[in-house]
Amino acid sequence: MNEEQYSVACLIVGILSCVLCCMCLGLPLGIVGIVLFVLSTRNGHGIDVKAGVGLALSILGVILSIAMVFIIIIGLLFSDDNGYSSYRDNSNPFEYFIEEYGDSLEFDDSDEYQNLPYYFDENEDAQINEL
Repeated sequence: MNEEQYSVACLIVGILSCVLCCMCLGLPLGIVGIVLFVLSTRNGHGIDVKAGVGLALSILGVILSIAMVFIIIIGLLFSDDNGYSSYRDNSNPFEYFIEEYGDSLEFDDSDEYQNLPYYFDENEDAQINEL
């Protein structure tokens, strides 16, 4: 690869490091961009504009990625629980529901067909079976 191709690759990787810094991928891409910048300036070749912009974007991607890591760590350390921990820690989620809202269903076992969407008539069932 010649120096011109390294400068174009440095620019592309620099742009990607800035775009992907929110996913903390800016750090490794920024390091790759800096290495590509060094490769583009070897053998006495001057600094190309694309390589210079790629270096600046790579450094910016590294800084933004490090800042994003700190923001994520601070967010995790100081996050509010929102009251879901008792639901997560409870082995039976229905127990949590009953503790929170009470037993509003009041299930009655006297009629075994109460959950059917229609009224069950045993005489009608016997007539159907005779057919």
